[in-house]
Amino acid sequence: MSLRTYLGYMKFAPRLFWKRGASPLYFVLFVTKNCNARCGHCLLGSHIRHTGELTIDELEKVSASMDDMIFFTPTGGEPFLRKDLGEIVKIFHRNNHVLNCGIPSNGSLTSRNVEITEDILKSCPDMDVHIDISIDGIGEDHDKFRGFPTLFDRAVRTYKELRLLEKHYRNFSVCVEIAVSGYNHEMLDDIYFYLKDKLGVNTVFTLLFRGGPKDPGGAHSAPIDPHAADFDIANYEKFHQLLQEENYKQELTGYYKLPFADILNAYRIVRPKLLAKTVRTRKWQIPCYAGSLGGAMFANGDVLACELHGDRSLGNVRDYDYDFKKIWFSPKGEEMRRWIRDEKCFCTYECQYTVNILFNPMEYGQILKEYALIKWGKVKRRLSGGAGPAPVLVGDKPG
Repeated sequence: MSLRTYLGYMKFAPRLFWKRGASPLYFVLFVTKNCNARCGHCLLGSHIRHTGELTIDELEKVSASMDDMIFFTPTGGEPFLRKDLGEIVKIFHRNNHVLNCGIPSNGSLTSRNVEITEDILKSCPDMDVHIDISIDGIGEDHDKFRGFPTLFDRAVRTYKELRLLEKHYRNFSVCVEIAVSGYNHEMLDDIYFYLKDKLGVNTVFTLLFRGGPKDPGGAHSAPIDPHAADFDIANYEKFHQLLQEENYKQELTGYYKLPFADILNAYRIVRPKLLAKTVRTRKWQIPCYAGSLGGAMFANGDVLACELHGDRSLGNVRDYDYDFKKIWFSPKGEEMRRWIRDEKCFCTYECQYTVNILFNPMEYGQILKEYALIKWGKVKRRLSGGAGPAPVLVGDKPG
């Protein structure tokens, strides 16, 4: 890690103690709500055709009104449906000096995924980029869960093509994310070993199906298919115990190219435990920094403290001359922050948990414990003569 990169992250250290006073350092931007899949667990209604997306020129104005950020997540819908996705990322990198850009994708548009990703990598060499390909089952199971015949084969092909880019770009990683729901909670181990043994996957994370936040009137209180919510949290916990052991044994590398990689890998072990405890107890476990460190904006320009409060827009940038801060620091924004704090709002939204954990010193003991175990696993691997998992996929370039 270069000194420049280190200093880039360290400038956000004061926000460990002063959470407010700037726009979000973790920003989730819905570049589109349109999607070519029909996932039964989707919380945004992917079966609906959405219009009114902000244009490139409008997004340029919004970005120019915001402060620097660590994490930028352009999402959807399927974000790669926007042909100008690369330009959007470059705007936020240029204006907001984004350090880490993660883009989720269903992997259906292989050529476009690769083309846009490589354009971003060439244009933003000092920004860490990771693409997260969703694979929730094997073969036809995945296609059925996501309502898209052939999607599994497309996702696998996209994953393989993107892995080839890792050979050429030090700032790029690709991983598989498994959306855990009532559809697949009993087959998680089988999915993992298929990914590992058949595809050479070395980075696997999960997204736990979630309903609305504590607020019973939240916009995402009901899934499209109620069966998606019918999962046993014990299966999720058991699966993460497996991933934890695989991390210790260095069978999984996590985001091994990112700065502070093993700190992030340790955090990825801590997070599922907090999520599972939240589900089991249905109680608040940790302060939420939505509305201060974390924020979101829908594709139509609605600004949100958190995407799970989609019915509580703080305002639309089109009504505020595209000035994000006017909305963020408005009385409505302050009221929302106060509500989140006083009501101890809680959910299992992984993106928000990122800042809730990493910017909460009270969680550092658990992170350091897992960090030490990961480091010890590396030592044991070297002492035993193991080389660790291959950092790039072995095999011929897929056609």
